[in-house]
Amino acid sequence: MSAPQSLPEHEDLATAIAELAAMINETKVMADAGQLVELDLLAMRIAVLCDAVGSLSVDKARPLRPALETLMGELDRLDFTLRRRNVDLSLDLQQADRRLRAQLAYGPGPGKKPGSAPERK
Repeated sequence: MSAPQSLPEHEDLATAIAELAAMINETKVMADAGQLVELDLLAMRIAVLCDAVGSLSVDKARPLRPALETLMGELDRLDFTLRRRNVDLSLDLQQADRRLRAQLAYGPGPGKKPGSAPERK
């Protein structure tokens, strides 16, 4: 019985793991640059690789598992970082919204003309 085509062959698993590590690193760079990133594809690829490694004999799987576990940890850290950033952004937006509502309700602060843009430093 042959393995499903979605699972890489044993010889290709180390290469697939290395390629996924490169993809995760590229995703980190994109996220650090402020670009919107999607982690679902990376998580799906890790799941496929886990299934492939899990279907191997213990002797063949043993050398691949540490690299795969490292990738899972890196993806978890990236997910945590992005979630924390989203919370920070949400809090910043809420604070800006409160300031805007206060300005609309109470008018501009002392010494400012209505409708004038804030001074930039």
